[in-house]
Amino acid sequence: MRQFYLSDPELFNIKISSFDFMVYEYFCRNYDLKRLRAYVRMIDAADRFKVPMNKIQDSLDRLSRTSINFKPLITHNDFRYFEMPRYREFLEGIQFRKHHSSRGWTNVKKKVQKDLNGAYE
Repeated sequence: MRQFYLSDPELFNIKISSFDFMVYEYFCRNYDLKRLRAYVRMIDAADRFKVPMNKIQDSLDRLSRTSINFKPLITHNDFRYFEMPRYREFLEGIQFRKHHSSRGWTNVKKKVQKDLNGAYE
């Protein structure tokens, strides 16, 4: 399950740059599904994309101004503490709840089996 993450389908209906999408996707991939907590380290993202830290900060700032259903993609407090309110709302919508993620995995498995005719690995 390495490099697995759940993608919010509403994300494809907004206009963001490809770099911002890659940054957001990277942070979604590192999201803690058991505790529903964002794991955002700008230094790791800068190393992963081989860009300076200020470019990651600019991207996070743009993502914090982008919202879906009045929930911003990323919120930050002086670039120290980060939350991902829209991603959290999406996960709770498919039954991923804090310390009870097994119900979410069951729902994801059923959805994949229904849509892909059982091609679930």
